[in-house]
Amino acid sequence: MKKIILITGLMCMILNQSFAQGGQKRWDQIVDSVRAGYLNSKDSVRVDYLIELCESLEYSFGYNTPQFWTKGDTAIKYASMALEEATRLGYKYGIGRALIELSWAEGFKRFNDPQKANVETTQSKLKRALEIGQETGDDRLMGYVFLQQGPQEKAVYHFMKAGDLNRQLEALTNIVWNYTEGAESVEGIEYADSALKIAQLVKPQNPWDQELVQWAYSNMSELYKTAGDYETSMEYVKKSDSIGRMTNGMREPYNMCELYYFLGKYDSALHYWNEWKKDYDDYHFGFKAKGDLLLGKILMKKGDYDNAIKVMNEGISVLIANGKTRKLHEYGMIRPLLGLGEAYVGKKDFSAALKYARVGLGYAKNKNDRFGKMEGNELMSRIYHGLGNNDSAYWYVRSYMAMKDSLQNKQFIWRLNNYKKVAEVTRKEAQINLLNKDNKIKAQQLKQEATIKYFLLALLLTFMVAGVYVYRSLSLKRKNENLLRTQEEQLWKIQQLENDRKRDELQRHAAELEMQALRAQMNPHFIFNCLSSINRFILKNESKIASNYLTRFSRLIRMVLINSTKQMITLEDDLQMLKLYLEMEQMRFKDAFEFSVTYQNGMDDDNIFIPPLLIQPFCENAIWHGLMHKDGPGKLEINLGLENNILHCTITDNGVGREKAGEIKSKSAEKEKSMGLKITTDRLALLNREKGVSTSYRIVDLYDEDGQATGTRVELMIGFKESIEEKVS
Repeated sequence: MKKIILITGLMCMILNQSFAQGGQKRWDQIVDSVRAGYLNSKDSVRVDYLIELCESLEYSFGYNTPQFWTKGDTAIKYASMALEEATRLGYKYGIGRALIELSWAEGFKRFNDPQKANVETTQSKLKRALEIGQETGDDRLMGYVFLQQGPQEKAVYHFMKAGDLNRQLEALTNIVWNYTEGAESVEGIEYADSALKIAQLVKPQNPWDQELVQWAYSNMSELYKTAGDYETSMEYVKKSDSIGRMTNGMREPYNMCELYYFLGKYDSALHYWNEWKKDYDDYHFGFKAKGDLLLGKILMKKGDYDNAIKVMNEGISVLIANGKTRKLHEYGMIRPLLGLGEAYVGKKDFSAALKYARVGLGYAKNKNDRFGKMEGNELMSRIYHGLGNNDSAYWYVRSYMAMKDSLQNKQFIWRLNNYKKVAEVTRKEAQINLLNKDNKIKAQQLKQEATIKYFLLALLLTFMVAGVYVYRSLSLKRKNENLLRTQEEQLWKIQQLENDRKRDELQRHAAELEMQALRAQMNPHFIFNCLSSINRFILKNESKIASNYLTRFSRLIRMVLINSTKQMITLEDDLQMLKLYLEMEQMRFKDAFEFSVTYQNGMDDDNIFIPPLLIQPFCENAIWHGLMHKDGPGKLEINLGLENNILHCTITDNGVGREKAGEIKSKSAEKEKSMGLKITTDRLALLNREKGVSTSYRIVDLYDEDGQATGTRVELMIGFKESIEEKVS
């Protein structure tokens, strides 16, 4: 029997833990209802109820219950009764389905105790069921056979012929799971897209069908995550979570946590991890360890290595204590072991890191886990570099780069094919729209021709009836005069509205030109500062830092060049450029300061549009004039929130303060004013003028209890635009 039997059960149990208790209760109710129907029926209807009872029991085993591992006998009992009754009645479809259910239930027994199962007997049942389906031409029966033993493509074909959308969706889901388990391929998106289209048409008959609808969105999210498109992946996983909330079904806090981690939003990731943790005791041991690993990674990004090590050790302990097979044990241990190695590298304990990384990489090689091998090689290169063994470090980094290039190339091909597909769909839609427009024109022409014919007929009738003709002519004349007068009045109103529109358009265009002029001054100033930084690194012969700095600079300048052509960009895009700039300044000053970006009031930075590079000059001013002259570690905090439809941005540093900075500046040879800050001030004032905000920003000097300067706080008030405003404008 093919592995697809186990994939369905394991995926339901391990990956679908977020509604185990509620889902099991619903399945128990369904089983009781079907059992009552079976007791009150006879003949072929009774057989159908027995088969439905077996199917309900099988799907209910997918949750984290003892029946999943030990109680397949219940399903075997009812399947045997169905086979006996269907054979007595000569009910061919019932015989075939009963044989399939027997094979399925015995497969679970073999999974739990391989010594007690007869594989040949199980396969013979499926073979006989397929023969019955071929004899009777029953596509639905043949679809069930291939759904269990594969290939799943044949199951899709037969269910499509039978018109069974629900089981067609199940077969497509099984196919997509093959692509989301590490063997990603361009074809995966085709099957996922088909599953998504069918999911929008099916009418769920039970919790499993409802879950399949959610999987259509969740699987599409997984494929986009594999390709590195985390924003699109988030859109699909949020849709799945929304359906789960409405139907008391599968929730997605873990996947949302993981995507926020990949997007670098660690506070949001931690929030959803805590949501996932509420049902921790209900999760399967492998999923617990997976969740602990993700928390450890988040803690590492926040610099809390000790707690990260503690959490990942707990996850490994759970795997060791509960692992059912060596296969599951080794596969589940790869990421936690590599994560521990990463944490010890962060603590500069390279000897301990080497111990965990070596074992984790070994498991990855045994399981041929490409992502695990790539991550392990990169980690080993850093460990050996830290231990001073640069030859070994070089060998591992070469292996890592080779695998990374191969993976990135596959991801690029995946995205390219997907974009081609979208472009093709757009082109076809444009052709359809053009055809529709032609059809409308032809319909209008036919309508006009028909009008002319009716007019000629009316003219003929007027000659035949002179009295009616005179009366009709006078009546039409009066109506035409009224219509003409009405048209002249409407034309005058339209002309007035057109004049008003043109005046408003000219005013808006003047404001846009003024904003473009300010942006044109901003970009050369920003590029000049970055190039100066790179030049300093090169002059100091710090080639590695210069290379890293130049890599970030290239990414940053690409984003700047792209976004500088736009009047408005999303707050999220602007913060990405800001974070790149701050990381470059951290490298420049050798991590002399740290920074953080936080949100308040549950704001959505995807729906907020502001001019590009609006916040960066204020952060730059804080670094150069406050933190640059500070003794000891510096800190830069950027806090964002919404109040009265105005974006409030607070930039706080613990630098030397404006007074001390002014003294240093007066003694320095560089006394020119910050052109970037002046330009940004003008841009902010121009933007706020449209929103009626009189004050653009204010600066507050911070002091301690002794009156000593402890830094500066800049409070920006930004009249942003929402996404719908930006699209309309």
